[in-house]
Amino acid sequence: MNTSLFSELNDRQRDAVTAVNGPVLVIAGAGSGKTRVLTERIAYLLREHHVSPREILAFTFTNKAAREMKERLERKTPGAAETMWVGTFHATGVRILRRHGDKIGIQRNFSIYDADDSLNLLKRILQRNAVAAYAVRSPRALRDKISRMKNGLVTPAIAQQQAAHDVDERIATLYAEYVKELERANALDFDDLIARVVELFSVCDEARVQYATRFRYVLVDEFQDTNAIQMAMIDHLSSVHHNLFVVGDDDQSIYSWRGARVEHILDFEDLYENTRVIRLEQNYRSTRTILNAANHVIAHNEGRKGKHLWTDGDVGEKIQLIAAHDEESEAVYVVQCVKRMCARGLSLKDIAILYRTNAQSRALEDVLVMSSLPYQIIGSVRFYERMEVRDILAWCKVLVNPNDTVNLRRAIHVPRRGIGKTSFEKLEEEAYQRGVSVIDVLRDGGAPVAGAPARRCAEFLKLYERLATVVANEVAPVVVERVVELTGYVKYLETNYPDGEGRVENVEEIISKASGFAEGADDPSLRGFLEEVALVADVDNLDLETGQLTLMTLHNAKGLEFDCVVVTGLEEGLFPHFNSFNDQRAIEEERRLFYVGITRARKHLVLTCVGMRRRQGQFEGGMPSRFLGELPDECLDRPQQPSVEVGVSGSRDLFGGAGTRVMRGTHDEYSQESPGDDQFSQEELSYRVGMRVRHDNFGAGVVRKVEGAGDQLRITVIFDLGSERKFLAQYAPMHPM
Repeated sequence: MNTSLFSELNDRQRDAVTAVNGPVLVIAGAGSGKTRVLTERIAYLLREHHVSPREILAFTFTNKAAREMKERLERKTPGAAETMWVGTFHATGVRILRRHGDKIGIQRNFSIYDADDSLNLLKRILQRNAVAAYAVRSPRALRDKISRMKNGLVTPAIAQQQAAHDVDERIATLYAEYVKELERANALDFDDLIARVVELFSVCDEARVQYATRFRYVLVDEFQDTNAIQMAMIDHLSSVHHNLFVVGDDDQSIYSWRGARVEHILDFEDLYENTRVIRLEQNYRSTRTILNAANHVIAHNEGRKGKHLWTDGDVGEKIQLIAAHDEESEAVYVVQCVKRMCARGLSLKDIAILYRTNAQSRALEDVLVMSSLPYQIIGSVRFYERMEVRDILAWCKVLVNPNDTVNLRRAIHVPRRGIGKTSFEKLEEEAYQRGVSVIDVLRDGGAPVAGAPARRCAEFLKLYERLATVVANEVAPVVVERVVELTGYVKYLETNYPDGEGRVENVEEIISKASGFAEGADDPSLRGFLEEVALVADVDNLDLETGQLTLMTLHNAKGLEFDCVVVTGLEEGLFPHFNSFNDQRAIEEERRLFYVGITRARKHLVLTCVGMRRRQGQFEGGMPSRFLGELPDECLDRPQQPSVEVGVSGSRDLFGGAGTRVMRGTHDEYSQESPGDDQFSQEELSYRVGMRVRHDNFGAGVVRKVEGAGDQLRITVIFDLGSERKFLAQYAPMHPM
């Protein structure tokens, strides 16, 4: 073995790279060089063990990570990345289904439905099934329910068998109808791109053996985020050679709401015999202070494999803690903090502001706009979700797959051409009864419609056929440009929308994106471009070279790193989120999310909380997050008075120390008070939002609302154990703390 190949690796990294055969679990802490280990291991297999690139399959969780891995491999082993399969589970699923989907009834030109397409289809199904529709809160809730079932390997038949009551039975019926409609449209939703591969391998052993034999080595990044169908796909693909190499961090498992199961990494040794476990604990990203804080926080979780991050780097600055009055004050201070960091030499692109929920960006954006600081938001309205972009893509999808009724319904109405809703529904019903597409009905003369609607349908079909000819002979950018030109879409935007100029720019951008795609694509066709669009994720749009400040949720931040990170909104009920209060496993996931936020920072970490936050238009008092109380005191820079009146000076007690801070009124300062006297009578007690109280039955809590007066004085309390209760003050067995 050429030891010079590993001169830049530490001992544990070297162990991981050279662990060639059998199942290997690498517990890779944040900033421990897992991407280097993955790429070095692939290069090692190619150079030292003469493995063919086509025998290696590597899974990543984002397109961005796949591109970075391919670029690193290209530098180390020129040409190898071209024939190697490196990509997301969904992208890999598409490749397999394009080749072998026909074995389970999937036509090669299937459409990929995004969340909006699925939602529109479900709305149509609910309209047709009024009785079953009573079982669901909303089409979006039904879509999420179906997604969870698919990710849990629950088919419509299994859902029907497991139905415990009438509501479950109706949901199972709607689920079955949704699957049937997808099949009629020759479409797959995002979950199907993996679930249908699992189905293929389950019913067609020939296909499973073909791929499992080809891929001698299967590597999986971010293994802690795999769900049931992804795990089943991994099992199938590694079922011949059993050389499964997974890299992950159970302390960064934060996607249970997507079906991710941290148990996959916790139980890996039980799932695969003779597993070799390697821990990467040396961190190359953060200062000792930041790592010390991260280690202390995550140690409070019980469901973990266990590891301790360390570094040879600098001790670094202490973590700043900021207590502000409300979210507007918090935003002002955060922007001032950003400006101070820039004055110290940091670029805006090296700074990120993270939050638990997207709604928190509103106050931050208001202040950023006034301060003229350029910023980008990851996870806001995506480019491909904008109306004009979806209109053009709807045309493109129907041109590739004439059975795609969801997108045909959109395309036939933009620009408007006089084919009304009633006429289209007649065409759709005819197609449904005959078991053909609406396009086929139009080709037969549009039997259900007559007169002016029939003439307009004929004009639409003529336009469709003309564009279909372009699809057959031209690459993606030419087709997109012709769609825009022949539909008259630019004129439609300029005529019908006051902001038409900006919308036209987005249309021009979609043409540019198609051109950029075609330049480096193996398949520059329109179908290839639509696949690229369907698989793009929010984080793939992140541009760290534009010199902008980055705002995003903590979930979107995983896998990224910045010199300075500001984590905002650290209050009970927000972070950890109140939905997690009654579930210890959910609290542990919230803690892992905080751990992810801490470990995004290289040099500077700022944590903020507020005493009052608007909820549904009203100020409500809150308490600092329990996670702040889990930070070691030696890592913290005690709260300082900001340069404007947005916070308060005070001690460590605000963040979980021995004393308790309470809020007086709505905008008053926090004040330190001694523990209350339990002998106070209810008449003498004046309840205040933010006050700590103890109930004889429910224990300690904090007053969130005070409403009414006199005999009708009502107080709402959130208790430390998670429940929220409302009381009439005169009857509440409550005492101040």
